[in-house]
Amino acid sequence: MSLFKLVKRVLQLQMLTVLLVVAGAWALGGDKQGISALLGGLIGFLPNLVFAFLFGRRDPGKSANQVVRAFYVGEGLKLGLTVLLFMIVFQLPGIAALPLFIAFVAVMAVFWFSLLLSNYQNL
Repeated sequence: MSLFKLVKRVLQLQMLTVLLVVAGAWALGGDKQGISALLGGLIGFLPNLVFAFLFGRRDPGKSANQVVRAFYVGEGLKLGLTVLLFMIVFQLPGIAALPLFIAFVAVMAVFWFSLLLSNYQNL
């Protein structure tokens, strides 16, 4: 599987995970838990989406150093955006922390497991 197909697949799986966790949280706990899970899932998903759009383009003219530098800039941006989103969300009234963190961790787990499994498929 090519890198770009893998990135697209990871983003799709992350969005599916957000939807499933939100549906579960809403079904089990109601609106407050569902909204909190949605926000947590988006905190995990949106920085990855931004990274994919800004740094996922193929540019054959880039040197290895430029690619590595862009990767580190992108990862720094992802981390900063994640922190900013958490800061914003925790200013909102009525946020339930448990479903928020469950959704965030689930989305991040999809990212890591997808990368891990893709390595095994390429062996």
